[in-house]
Amino acid sequence: MSRRAVLTAVSGVALAGATLAGGGVARAGPPAVPRAARQRAMRFLDAMLAAHAASSELRLPQSYADQIGLYATGFTYDAALAILAYLDDDRPGSLDQARLLGQSLVYAQQHDPRYADGRLRQAYHVGPYTRAGVLQPYGFVRPDGTVNVGGAFGFTGSGTGECAWAALALCALHRRTGDDRFFGGAVRLGEWIAQVCRSSGPLGGFTAGTDRDGAALARVSTTHNADLVALFGQLAELTGDRVWLARRADALRLVTGMWSPVRQAFFAGTPDGASVEREPMQLEAQTHAWLALADLDRVGCLDTVTRRLTVTDTAASPNSALAPGRSFTGVTVSTASRTADPAVPIEPGLPRPDPDAVWLEGTAQYALALRLSPLGPVPATAALRTLIAAQARLGAGQTVAGRPLPAGGGVTAATSPLHVGFVASGYYPYAHVAATAWYLLAATGTNPLGGAAPWAPASSAGRAAR
Repeated sequence: MSRRAVLTAVSGVALAGATLAGGGVARAGPPAVPRAARQRAMRFLDAMLAAHAASSELRLPQSYADQIGLYATGFTYDAALAILAYLDDDRPGSLDQARLLGQSLVYAQQHDPRYADGRLRQAYHVGPYTRAGVLQPYGFVRPDGTVNVGGAFGFTGSGTGECAWAALALCALHRRTGDDRFFGGAVRLGEWIAQVCRSSGPLGGFTAGTDRDGAALARVSTTHNADLVALFGQLAELTGDRVWLARRADALRLVTGMWSPVRQAFFAGTPDGASVEREPMQLEAQTHAWLALADLDRVGCLDTVTRRLTVTDTAASPNSALAPGRSFTGVTVSTASRTADPAVPIEPGLPRPDPDAVWLEGTAQYALALRLSPLGPVPATAALRTLIAAQARLGAGQTVAGRPLPAGGGVTAATSPLHVGFVASGYYPYAHVAATAWYLLAATGTNPLGGAAPWAPASSAGRAAR
């Protein structure tokens, strides 16, 4: 029997209750996270979105607790994931919160201070703050009507990843609401990626976007192209235009070309469109590719994650932020994260890394991928239990805009300072919108990369059919 046949034979229970849509798994059955824990997580998202409500009617959530030191920074990727979490929530008012976020992203497209081509920036200032004695007094929308970009951190680039996720969120909003503003915003983002970011290299796919000065980046990421497989597939369905299928095929060629049957893993991508990055192995190249493709012939990537990226953080780990007696097991960002020098700060002036730190955002992605795989609910349950414990025990005393965050609400980005391994950057033990949103999606088994959006009513038809 082929590997596909064997996996299909042994996984009938695991795949029962999952819905196949557009080539991807849309939703899984049990295991579940207690409703009370999910409600606390949603209240955290509410608090991050409300933090700067007085400074601008349109707004994005502040991405991290104040303690990280990024002030009122709202990352586009985090806002997109918050939309998806709100759409998956059944509380009264959650759809309104999702609409507000979608309207804010569309406004940002239309009111950028420099560009009018449909792109979004990596991040925006979403509220006032004072840094080194200097006040930045504005919210998401400045007095002249433009959105608030720039500042000390230089998060002004436009990445393929965050633009793809924003477009996925807008597609989901359009499906739920029928609002053509969201549809138009998603199409403009897709067109910007297709026109500006297509790689000219022999491996195909789409590049990482543009840097803070607007210059094109050469790197082509497996993770980003997996996201585009999902996005372009959804745009093909919504528009009825086959050009999106051709673009999807280009992104898919890159992703499948990064598969190594020997290593049972996806390589991270290519720095120049021609050569392959064989090391380090990166978690998101595995989780995003599996969630987008749901290809049983490549489910071994999740076994490889278990084998190569599992870590256990304890108070005895180098530079751990954990209190004595606490321990968390999950996954890390990359194989290079495990070999980061604990004596060298992640970035100048920032903490030194804990090579055993658990990446909780990635652990949520991993839990969701496991739920939607033939590996079944048992390993997914273990990952979810880590997240439930982290939600309950980490991040106490943190604030947003100076106000206390709800106890036991948000999930921190990591258990301890964590080096990503492949660039001078890291994740830290501060409550994080994206980590919490991924946790919520994992809790309900909802796959945002699974072809047709799982929030669409069963009777929903493609735009071309209406």
